[in-house]
Amino acid sequence: MKELLMTLSRKEKIGQMLQIAPFFFVKDLKVEVAGPVEALNLDEEKIFLAGSVLGIGNPNEMIEVQQKYLEKSRHKIPMLFMADIIHGYKTIFPVPIAMASSFSPKLAQACARVSALEASTSGIHVTFSPMADLSRDPRWGRVVEGFGEDPLLIGDMSAAMVKGYIGEGYDKPGTIASCVKHFAAYGAAEAGRDYNTVDMSRLSLYSTYLPSYLRALEAGARLVMTSFNTVDGVPCTVNPFLLREVLRGRWGSNAVTISDYDSLKQILAHGVAENMKEVAYRGVTGGLDIEMQSAAYANHLETLIEEGRVEEHLLDEAVLRILELKKDLGLFEDPYRGASSELADKIVLSEAHLAASLEVAKESAVLLENDGILPFNKETKIALIGPYATERNIIGPWHWHGCWNCHEHLAEALVDQTIFVKSDPSVESYSHADVQKILAADIVVLALGEKEWESGEAHSKSNPTLSKEQKELFSWIRRIHPKVVTLLFNGRPFILDDIVTSNALLECWFLGSMSSQAIRSILLGETNPSGKLPMSFPRNVGQIPIYYNHLNTGRPYLGEHDHNEYVSKYLDVKNTPQYPFGYGKSYSEFVYENLQVSKKVFSPTDILQVTVDVTNHSDRDGQEIVQLYLYDKVGRISRPVQELKRYTKVWIHGQEKKTIAFQLSEKDFSYVMPDGSTVLDSGEFVLYVGGSSNHTIETTITLKGTRA
Repeated sequence: MKELLMTLSRKEKIGQMLQIAPFFFVKDLKVEVAGPVEALNLDEEKIFLAGSVLGIGNPNEMIEVQQKYLEKSRHKIPMLFMADIIHGYKTIFPVPIAMASSFSPKLAQACARVSALEASTSGIHVTFSPMADLSRDPRWGRVVEGFGEDPLLIGDMSAAMVKGYIGEGYDKPGTIASCVKHFAAYGAAEAGRDYNTVDMSRLSLYSTYLPSYLRALEAGARLVMTSFNTVDGVPCTVNPFLLREVLRGRWGSNAVTISDYDSLKQILAHGVAENMKEVAYRGVTGGLDIEMQSAAYANHLETLIEEGRVEEHLLDEAVLRILELKKDLGLFEDPYRGASSELADKIVLSEAHLAASLEVAKESAVLLENDGILPFNKETKIALIGPYATERNIIGPWHWHGCWNCHEHLAEALVDQTIFVKSDPSVESYSHADVQKILAADIVVLALGEKEWESGEAHSKSNPTLSKEQKELFSWIRRIHPKVVTLLFNGRPFILDDIVTSNALLECWFLGSMSSQAIRSILLGETNPSGKLPMSFPRNVGQIPIYYNHLNTGRPYLGEHDHNEYVSKYLDVKNTPQYPFGYGKSYSEFVYENLQVSKKVFSPTDILQVTVDVTNHSDRDGQEIVQLYLYDKVGRISRPVQELKRYTKVWIHGQEKKTIAFQLSEKDFSYVMPDGSTVLDSGEFVLYVGGSSNHTIETTITLKGTRA
């Protein structure tokens, strides 16, 4: 590719750094796209030098756009086609926060594999996924796109998604490249308000927020999307510490960097550039390769090089990365790689793909409460009430080409059990006849939640909870009927208030194309729920942010028997969340006993063997997610009270006992310092194993003889 690079004019090289929408190439530039052309200050020459396209509708459109572009291309360098394939192309899987509830990277990889197979039939080469942002704030709308609050789980799920997109390699059909996003620390936006400032210590950045992006890159992600926020007061899109010092230097990554939508231009609003020429300067010197849907490079980079303000080698390095990506994707051999209407008709929304979606959906719901009312049987008569009783749009935000209205809603899935169905949440709308039908039901199933569009980008909430109308509906139903099962549809942890008094409470999130069938299977006991929360649920908004792996304070609150007034606690609510990280019930009863370690005192070179007995004290077979946490009691810096180090998902038959084994090594006991270095100290560690972060058995172990 270096030889090809040397033959390109400066204008042609700069064009490779521009990404615009497909309509620029197939519409009348003077009539139909006159506004966008004028807004970006682009002419036809610059448009037909662009290196990549944002989004595409179908295979035929991709082929048309690529053909028209190549007809005017001197070097016949094909364009890259990129798109937001977040949790499925047309076969939609559970939203990522739900997928994380499965604690199954294997399932995440399978989701990505199906997504790549379907998306590639439209000629898509790159997906803007996974989102490896760690978030501790459910007010942030983009919680729905990520994998929660724990860096290990986020890293595992992100790496698995990348591997699924790549499949067996770019030389094989049905593969797409992965662009990990949003670099970096986007999930820490102040007040949970999208696009807002991020201000954090280097310690938090290195130890908690950055590892998951690195995991995605190590798994094979070829692109990195910058985030909208600032870090150290510098917008991430032009942040040389992130893009040059960390990404290129510390990590040695050669991934292509790309802005989020229009985010390079947005540094004007951040106040770090006074005009578009300065925008282009900050971008290229900061380390940004491709600008999405803005044209600072196209309009100003050549002048900056001529003036000597930007060295040409920065341009060459960026363009070479882009050309190498195109080569590795095989686009020079086949510019229309994968685009096929015939293949799309065969595999998109196929029975096999829908079956895969159903499997993941069943393992992604989380049972939060159950007094024994679930599961019910096929003879149970239910009153199905609430806005999600007949809502088809339950596949979640960012489904793009997903077909939301071609799948069953809940009432259709439960038609054999329902004797009354009503979706109106207004209590006043229920007649006397309605009440009699409700009272005649064995169980009331309340299907509540936020609308699908209320989660996602630009959909932050100051108080993430159910609407007043839905809360009133719940209270009314709770008063008139003794048996209430509540289903929650939402893209973020909710503040639940009295909803927790439900006889059973099932967190359904948005489960994708087969959502209704998965929920029916759980309610009827055909599926034993096994999901666990990847993010803590707060008791009220005043607790936010709340997360399990926090630091201790100098005056920690020791519990309800601690009568010291001057400790870190609230006067009006417990310190603990309503539901903690790793929490989730089952129809089975799992008991943990006999936690053993191979050595109570060990050295850095030892591989520590950890075993625990888990017994299913019920007659129902089920899956349990066994979780192992560590607490480093004394370090050079304050250490989190718990850190997830291992987890495994095991199937245990009724009345069966299984011995679960883990291995821990030196890396698990090491930690990161504020300068990014890794250290290891001797001393005591508490090892916890259990079914959630707050329900464990424990033992103490001692590390001795650490290296200097």
